[in-house]
Amino acid sequence: MRIKQKAAVLLLVLLMAPYGSIQAAERTASGGAVMPAGEQTAASSDVPSGAVGRIAPESASQHNIMNVYCRPSGILKTADGKILVTDLYNKVVWSGQAGVSAVFAGYYDAAGVKTPAGGYLDAAADRALMKEPWAVAPFLNGYAVTDSENHAVRLIAGGKVLTAAGGQEAGYRDAQGTKALFSYPTGLAADEQGNLYVADTGNHVIRKIDAKGNVTTVVRGLLEPTGLCWKDGVLYIADSGNHRIVRAVNGTVTVLAGNGAPGLADGAPLSASFCNPQGIAVGGDGAVYVADTGNGAVRKLTADTVTTLLQASEKIEDSLYPVRPRGMLLEGNTLYVCDTFAACVFTVALP
Repeated sequence: MRIKQKAAVLLLVLLMAPYGSIQAAERTASGGAVMPAGEQTAASSDVPSGAVGRIAPESASQHNIMNVYCRPSGILKTADGKILVTDLYNKVVWSGQAGVSAVFAGYYDAAGVKTPAGGYLDAAADRALMKEPWAVAPFLNGYAVTDSENHAVRLIAGGKVLTAAGGQEAGYRDAQGTKALFSYPTGLAADEQGNLYVADTGNHVIRKIDAKGNVTTVVRGLLEPTGLCWKDGVLYIADSGNHRIVRAVNGTVTVLAGNGAPGLADGAPLSASFCNPQGIAVGGDGAVYVADTGNGAVRKLTADTVTTLLQASEKIEDSLYPVRPRGMLLEGNTLYVCDTFAACVFTVALP
């Protein structure tokens, strides 16, 4: 269906607001509560000129790899070639291969009688309940999923969904397993030693969960971090509240790109601007691809420059993206991008 211009404007107004509005924006995108009009108006002055709707240049494929209606957020490719996608609308994790999608974990109302409400239930994979599955990453003998509104990290393994850490109560506590507390965890990344890194967005830190379930804080000095990517001993972080892309090595943070002010400007990395970036993928050549969520854009970062590969425009067509890019997966020369508002996972052919 065609998205009306007013709806696109409202979405981008929400995206330009500080992180405190991220949860409200997600509820709006899923058909839930809309932010109070006063908040929408206050944020509207941050919307860049022309940032309405979306358009994809020739480098973007118009193919949606999902054959079901969903609000994709996180994405991962498994060892056997399947793609896992977290779904904010149906509150499940999908498994896709050869253009066919099936529920991998979470209770799914195939009849579609009502808008999925979600919940919190550890159970067999097809009966378990999640409230806001944000990201997915390999962990232990299965896959970890951040269940953001439940303030938990869930584990899908052995045909079941369990809680690996945190759970329902928001807070901040380093401890083991469910004794630890998180506040709206979002992005995930796994290293070669089996550790899981969690963007603890509400607490403005990055946490690590080791193979024994111990939760520790490993990166501080951030503001509402979201997207994560681990590559060659480096943790790449979308420092969303600071509108920057940073890297962390042994807890030391270095700014890679972003001048700290919301905007959309290419150029030298530290002079370039982003708006609430929420997704990262890193190539073998060291290039960093960024889901610049607040700008409705996909950006590329190298040591010398930031460029825009795809961005919003005044043209509004159902088959064109991006609107609200987030989770990203890089496979060879193909970049998969989850767009939570356009309800699709589209691909970008890289040179």
